[in-house]
Amino acid sequence: MQSAPAPPTAPSLETKTPVAQAFPLTMALPPEAFTAPQKKGQKPHIALLLPLKSASFGPAAEAVRQGAVAASIMQIPAVLPLQVYPTGDQVEDIVSVYQQALQAGAKIVIGPLTRNAVTTLAKSGLVEVPTLALNYPEGEEFLPENLYLFGLTAEGEARQAARRAFNDGWRTALTVTANTPLAKRVQLAFSDAWRGLGGKLVAQASFSPEQTQFPALRDTVFKHRSDILFLAADAERARMVRPYLDPNTPTYATSMVFGGNQEIGRNVDLNGVLFADMPWLLVPDHPAVMIFPRAEKFSIEQERLYALGIDAFRIAIVMAQNPRPAEGPVMDGVTGQISLANHQFQREMAVAQFREGTAVATEFADPRNLGEPR
Repeated sequence: MQSAPAPPTAPSLETKTPVAQAFPLTMALPPEAFTAPQKKGQKPHIALLLPLKSASFGPAAEAVRQGAVAASIMQIPAVLPLQVYPTGDQVEDIVSVYQQALQAGAKIVIGPLTRNAVTTLAKSGLVEVPTLALNYPEGEEFLPENLYLFGLTAEGEARQAARRAFNDGWRTALTVTANTPLAKRVQLAFSDAWRGLGGKLVAQASFSPEQTQFPALRDTVFKHRSDILFLAADAERARMVRPYLDPNTPTYATSMVFGGNQEIGRNVDLNGVLFADMPWLLVPDHPAVMIFPRAEKFSIEQERLYALGIDAFRIAIVMAQNPRPAEGPVMDGVTGQISLANHQFQREMAVAQFREGTAVATEFADPRNLGEPR
């Protein structure tokens, strides 16, 4: 039994998007990619459990599905076929659908996608086959032996930013945080990790969109000198506050600040900011990325979920070949360099810096930054 970490929620799963905005298909998909096998006998397969029938999470689930299907089509030779099992908004459904997948012959399960569903499954006592959850359970739950975790968390990125800055030789930090729930969680994750590494947090500044606050925030930043700034804000708010920060102080952030390189003109204010994001977005010509088809007309958040689906399926193949995968490096994924520790598949992403409004990848993952899952 393994101890799970404190529960984050993937930021992309907090946005409620109408099902009417579901994403278009971008490739011809085999029929078996859509429905679970009929009860004519068991058929060994990889089961993909996603809330495709959910009004809240359906579009996010569809992006993950498309990514997993894209990866499954690339199997040469095929290890196991992929079968999709749609679920809805009721977390209780996940138990019955999971059992349905096992009865139909699932050897590996990918999912659930939402935190509540992962928590329900973790407590069910029914995790009989290697299962790759795409989120993290609530509370300090003990994970079943066959349950592994893999997901997108802004808090995990903040911890990686802390390790990266510390490994760069900096020892004092000041955090600048947007007044939003997600930004506050990111700031807390960075601060805890920074102190845990032995760094000193000299001050914490926060801001709201009202521009009248910015001069006071600027005074705080210049009063409390630090080696680095950590900016916990989404792209829009980061652009607003960046002109009031010291341009000569190295500034670290998470992928929250990156809305895509199509926003070059708007990103000029972010010049110099360091952050990390998926090779899928930052290094499209990397060999591990180029082999997979691109999704068309996706937002950057949908792209991240699509990439999550690709790597989730690839990890499932690893688990199919070795139900007890060894800890350590696993693969160069499209979401980052993936390694396994304590039943969690962790991602170390490509590092980038804004230069003339464009996010330019500066390096790939540094193994020293892989110290903590997620």
